[in-house]
Amino acid sequence: MHQTHSGVRLFRSQAFHYQALRTMGHSVAFGANPGECLEVIRQIRDEDAESWYQSWHAFGEKCEKMSVAEGDAASRGKALLRASNYFRTGEFFLAPADPRRLNTYRRSVSAFVRALQTLKIPHKVWKIPYERVSLRAYYLPGDEDKPLILACGGYDSTIEELFFWAGSAARERGCPCIMFEGPGQSHMLREYGVKFTHEWEKPLKILLDYAEWEAPELAKRRRVILGISMGAMLALRAAAKDKRIDAAAGFGGFFNMRDAALAQLPGIGRWLFRLGFEGFFNRLARIKASRDIGRRWALDNGCWTIGAQSPFELLVKTGNFSIAPVAQEITCNVLIVRGEKDHLIPSSDSALFKKNITRARTYKEHTFKAADGAGEHCQAGAIEQFHQVFFDWVEGLSAGRV
Repeated sequence: MHQTHSGVRLFRSQAFHYQALRTMGHSVAFGANPGECLEVIRQIRDEDAESWYQSWHAFGEKCEKMSVAEGDAASRGKALLRASNYFRTGEFFLAPADPRRLNTYRRSVSAFVRALQTLKIPHKVWKIPYERVSLRAYYLPGDEDKPLILACGGYDSTIEELFFWAGSAARERGCPCIMFEGPGQSHMLREYGVKFTHEWEKPLKILLDYAEWEAPELAKRRRVILGISMGAMLALRAAAKDKRIDAAAGFGGFFNMRDAALAQLPGIGRWLFRLGFEGFFNRLARIKASRDIGRRWALDNGCWTIGAQSPFELLVKTGNFSIAPVAQEITCNVLIVRGEKDHLIPSSDSALFKKNITRARTYKEHTFKAADGAGEHCQAGAIEQFHQVFFDWVEGLSAGRV
């Protein structure tokens, strides 16, 4: 533990602190044990990506062994959920070209599917044709009278992690849930190399068309799309175009990706970019990235997932990832939530959502407070506080309270 001006941290490094807290917070859905996480953290050298990978990966393997040891099915299944999450965390800071990324991702997926089977959680794994490849989704059935939750992640999440963010909580409340990927994520990125698209209505349309055929019991359900982090912007864009969506929730997302990225840069970096000094900008970005693992990861992950050859090109491409062009087309119910101390999303974005989304059927905002332990990005470490707000909003839509 480290004491800083902003409070107690798991690491001095903001990137390591946040990702460790994110993983530990998934204990709410049996994706971690705090004691296990603290033991892993004890073995990691701050800002050392290799020790991060080795420590989390090793504990993922331990949990896999627990899953085949003596014990009841519930315990063995939960061990597999933890294994899946620890493998995902271990992969996080590896370089995109590192061959261990794909192998570790596959182990995370395998552990997750085996967990669902061992725990006897009703589910279907869908592989949906999409532009010569396939889009994967998990369908978790629910009660007949509950709305359908459609959950998608963002810049770095996997479909399997969506279970810890939202899928498990939806099941507890009887809501059917579809956790899905799109271009730039999970299987589509790692297996096929398909990069992000800002036109998120494309994967959503294909998903909804497939669901109407494969799960006809969902045909008359109210549909609520939940986008997490960058997925918030993607979900809102998709909801603007596909009117089958009744409600859209933005969970810790930005209004404009380029503006959010520029806000993370020093003043000279913003100046160089706006004046088009590409060479100087790239040089400065790489110097900054070499000194901070969080910046290095953000740059590497962006070039990998969005498809760019340089920091300057990456920032140019992020300009497409904005709600602004479609804000007036968003006519469904909208919920926007944010953390008071979110280190990734500019606080000014709250006003931008409210100012631009003016044609929504209903509009609600909620800010989680640091004093309540929920001020981090996407309420990492206090996810149940988000669940309380989100599912109350969902129930309110059904009951006509919103």
